[in-house]
Amino acid sequence: MQKLKYALAPSLGLLIALPIFALFIYFMIQGNVSVANFHASELLLYAKNTLFILLGAAFLVLLLGISTAFMSARFEYTGSRFFTLAFVLPLSFPAYIIGYTYVGFFEFHGILSTLLGLPKFKLDILTIYGVIAILSFAMFPYVYILARVSFASISSTVVELVSLKQLSPLKAFWSVYLPLAYPAIFAGLVLSLMEVLSDYGTVAYFGVDTFSVGIFKSWFGYGNLKEAINLSMMLLVVVFGLMFGEARLRAKFRFISSTHSAKKAAKIKLKGWRNVMIFMLSLLIATVTLFIPLGVLLYWFYLDFHTLEWETFGYLYRTLSLNGISSLCIIALAFMMVYASRFYPSRWGVLSQKLSMLGYSIPGAIVGIGILLLTNFIDQSLGKVVLGGSFVALVFAYLTRYFAASIGSVENGFSKIDKSIDDATKVFGTDEFERIFRVYLPLMRPYLLSGFLILYIDLAKELPATLLLRPFNYDTIAIRIYELASNEILYKSAFPSLLLVGTTAIAVLLLNSKFVRGRR
Repeated sequence: MQKLKYALAPSLGLLIALPIFALFIYFMIQGNVSVANFHASELLLYAKNTLFILLGAAFLVLLLGISTAFMSARFEYTGSRFFTLAFVLPLSFPAYIIGYTYVGFFEFHGILSTLLGLPKFKLDILTIYGVIAILSFAMFPYVYILARVSFASISSTVVELVSLKQLSPLKAFWSVYLPLAYPAIFAGLVLSLMEVLSDYGTVAYFGVDTFSVGIFKSWFGYGNLKEAINLSMMLLVVVFGLMFGEARLRAKFRFISSTHSAKKAAKIKLKGWRNVMIFMLSLLIATVTLFIPLGVLLYWFYLDFHTLEWETFGYLYRTLSLNGISSLCIIALAFMMVYASRFYPSRWGVLSQKLSMLGYSIPGAIVGIGILLLTNFIDQSLGKVVLGGSFVALVFAYLTRYFAASIGSVENGFSKIDKSIDDATKVFGTDEFERIFRVYLPLMRPYLLSGFLILYIDLAKELPATLLLRPFNYDTIAIRIYELASNEILYKSAFPSLLLVGTTAIAVLLLNSKFVRGRR
């Protein structure tokens, strides 16, 4: 029995990473992979577009994320509390919904042309530059949230040193404040770029061919699984290159953190033209990232009010139940793995835990292909369809893709529990069941709740894996929105989009509230 407990963490890690292993094994076995297997021009196009979008989104995400984080953390100005919240809320919008709203905003007879009184006015944003802007609007909160914590943790000692050296505000920002936040900024940037690589809904709607679109074209368009897998492996190389680069940069820019300082620097209260300037800049960013998408959805909802599809609540119920069950399963397995690693540590356990976290860095389309390989292999071995197109396959894909997002919260929670509590439970002879349910689960409640909310937000926006693996005729609300937009009935997508964004926004606000954050 004791040996089984030591095998729990390694077994879980290997199970979760199984779809990624399936991809590698298939890739190695087929043995005839080369650039010549692809349509060379398409491959070059996928690579060029993907790289251009990554670079453009990285620049804009950094610009938006760092500027909003610094303004929010360091200054007190008109509406600053409101903007602190407004900069978080774009996280509740899937990028493709922001894309649909902007297309509707700028189209012929759209909202902007109506406001301007110019019915023939149109701004064509269905370009690669439009994709970069939309993805940046949706992803910049990752950098904002993490960088804001770093900027807000700057100690009063650092500010006094800056004052003594008589550095100008601009020089102090570039040479002191920004380097202190590098680790958080890099972490947020990598998260953003992973989501950019994973995006399918936005790039497909804007007609820009990237690796993600190529994988779907190969599989659904040409029925060519081999080419889809080869493209997946190439995208994996990009992902691992990104992770390697981030690790090297983080190692290069290593600074002593000021987060443990007893006294944090007070915010600077702005007055006069500085107050007006920062307020206008915040208003502009909040307008393009939050107010315009939300305003367009509300306008479309008003237009569609008398012909609303009430069966949309059925799609919402499916989404809530699927995401709720998946999130519970994932957070429970994350708890089991970290618990096993703490009380029954082993070298294999540490290694398998690292392997289980690989899925978060891989786009949902690739994880979906890996699951398809596994389910096909199992179904063919059994001689009948058991797992293909089942809920188990879909939840397994979510598990592989988002396990790392939950394990961070659980690990953080366990790290706050003193080892003396472990010793006390052993001294008093507490059995395993009692130890988990009467000691650790109550102590871990806030961290488990935050992990659950993070998972829910990610799962609600997931599109590629759900499109590939959902059971027959089982559409979630995200898929219904995607179908309506693909059929060019944009205004009909407002009602389901508002329901999806509303439920996700509740999770974002809870995550940002003292109910979760303040009890840690």
